[in-house]
Amino acid sequence: MVILELVVILIVSVTVSNVVSHFIPDVPISLFQIAIGLVLSLAFGIFIKIDSHWFMLLFVAPLLYNDAWRFPKHELWELRGPILGNAIILVLLTTLVGGFFIHLLMPQLETSVALALAAVVSPTDPVAVQAIAKRVKLPKTVLHIVSGESLINDASGLVSFNTAIKATVAGTFLLSHAIGNFFWMTIVGLIIGLLLGSLLNWFGDVFDRVGLNDVVFHTVVTILAPFLIYWVAEDIFHASGVIAVVAGAIITKILSDQHVDARNPEISITGIRTWEIFVYLLNGIIFVLLGIELPPALAAVVQSSQMNTGHAIFYGIVVWFIIFAIRTFWAYGNQVALYLKTRETKPAFNMAVTSGLTGVRGAVTMAAVMTVPTIINDGTAFPQRDLLVFVAAVVVIVSLLVATIMLPIMTKERSAHDFTQPEMLDSEAVATETIKPEMTESQARIFAIQVGIQTLREQQREDNRAIVYELITRKQGTIAQIKRQLIGNTSGFTSSDDSELRLIGLQAQRDRLQQLLVQEDISPLTFSSQSRRLERLENLIAADAHYHFSSQWALVLMRRGLRSIRIWFSDETSAKIKKETSLAIRETSKEAIKALSAYMEKYSGDTVTHRMERQNAYNLIVTYRYRIENEKHVDTPEQRQLDDKIRMELELKALNAQRETIQNLYEQRRITRQAGINIRQFINFSETAALAGKDEE
Repeated sequence: MVILELVVILIVSVTVSNVVSHFIPDVPISLFQIAIGLVLSLAFGIFIKIDSHWFMLLFVAPLLYNDAWRFPKHELWELRGPILGNAIILVLLTTLVGGFFIHLLMPQLETSVALALAAVVSPTDPVAVQAIAKRVKLPKTVLHIVSGESLINDASGLVSFNTAIKATVAGTFLLSHAIGNFFWMTIVGLIIGLLLGSLLNWFGDVFDRVGLNDVVFHTVVTILAPFLIYWVAEDIFHASGVIAVVAGAIITKILSDQHVDARNPEISITGIRTWEIFVYLLNGIIFVLLGIELPPALAAVVQSSQMNTGHAIFYGIVVWFIIFAIRTFWAYGNQVALYLKTRETKPAFNMAVTSGLTGVRGAVTMAAVMTVPTIINDGTAFPQRDLLVFVAAVVVIVSLLVATIMLPIMTKERSAHDFTQPEMLDSEAVATETIKPEMTESQARIFAIQVGIQTLREQQREDNRAIVYELITRKQGTIAQIKRQLIGNTSGFTSSDDSELRLIGLQAQRDRLQQLLVQEDISPLTFSSQSRRLERLENLIAADAHYHFSSQWALVLMRRGLRSIRIWFSDETSAKIKKETSLAIRETSKEAIKALSAYMEKYSGDTVTHRMERQNAYNLIVTYRYRIENEKHVDTPEQRQLDDKIRMELELKALNAQRETIQNLYEQRRITRQAGINIRQFINFSETAALAGKDEE
């Protein structure tokens, strides 16, 4: 298959999985992606031969680099002991002890093959770990440990796996050679990562000093960094590329934080957002590839007459349980040791079980096991290769399914942790925990937008009225969208129903439209077109469609096309129809404003209901005023250019007012620090969008 076609298929698959996951949030997106991969393999015959070297370089290296760069450095240092213990000692223990029990379970496997199987399923998958962290609220210590170890244990697991495979192929095993190779790969990989990370950061400083602040250039350099570090470590020095990438990311982050103010903030923001898109695609593609690879991995055993498929599945489940049990008892042992040392927190076996369940295996395991050679040095077939691959695949599937089912039961809560957000200082974290904010993030966003609307009202003049109404209408739409999301999330938010007000406005428009027809100010064709428009709006209100037009865009375009054809075949000229349509919109909107104003006279009190009704009426009146001003507005190239300038200036003033509002709310302790960060980030994005075309003027 052509590579370009394959890339498109994989990206489309990831996109589809995210759409499905949005409507079925209780199931991890990784399972949907695996399922899509299975469909692609079984139904469409798509097969991809995965090479472990290019897989690690293309997928694992950048993902580990991103995770290491974002990982909380304070927690990484504080938990260095448990993290290194899990990443190195636990992996080696799992390889040796697990290999022993696997050999007892499956005596047909040679000792070296059993050790290889235990080694390849010992490291946790960093992508799968992040997927779990987004779904359930793991204890912070467990979360940080499993996330930290997933950055390193790929190296120790793959080194152990390759050592066992080489011993099987060669028919001999030298312990001294294996130990020496392990330490070489680890230490040299660490040194290379630190050196290259520091070198890349130095180059960044040099580029800053000479004035090379091109955003695209710096972003490309950051994207290339993990590939360069991994390639140098693996291909030139034959060290661990995984260790090198993780070390390079950590040192780069530490050094860059020391002079963050000297860097162009646009470069930082663009780099972060680019990485988010990049990681989003890589994460999804990995699990799609895993689904594609499963049928070939399982086919050999299923089709074999010498091997019972049921027994092979049973072996896979038992192997997973062995790995799970080793990890669980290791975690419990660490708790006991810590309690004997500090006498503070008593050991809890359920916490150990939770830690054991987080040991999810994934695509890294499958990529490695698929590289097992088919023959050994003496020319015979690799012993029990098909069984080895099959059992590894079953372990991957079982670990994902069990974690998906059991972790929400064990933890009881959804996760509120987000690795993509900046870290809190300890003092800030304490303040956030001790002070309960009075406003949620959504409430604060709505309040800030309302302040921005008030700012736009104050800036209104005769020459910018149409644009002010346009911007206010957009911001009102944003508020309505936030409220709909709150209602959809069953957050306890209740929204006032403005359908009665909308129907009053529609009826007033119908009455005025009928008068225009009787007075012969408009033709029957214009009357028919505007009547259907009002009818569609009424249907949307009746269907509780939130007065939202974007979902109807295809129908709207089709109807406009048919309307243009009818005008073309009619006896009326396009100019006349356009003039009549403009008149109808202006006059009907004026009538709707009069009707709403008259209706609101009975809501003059200061109760909550009255205030909400007045606000809803005002929002509708602004919409009608915008229609009037838009029809009156001159539409020329010169005017459009001037409008763009005015629109940008007004939008920036409103966004500045929103930013100041959020800062005041945070200083008053009415919102959390994280809520303030999230909202300011959204405001920054909006500001960037408003300024996007500034340089082109």
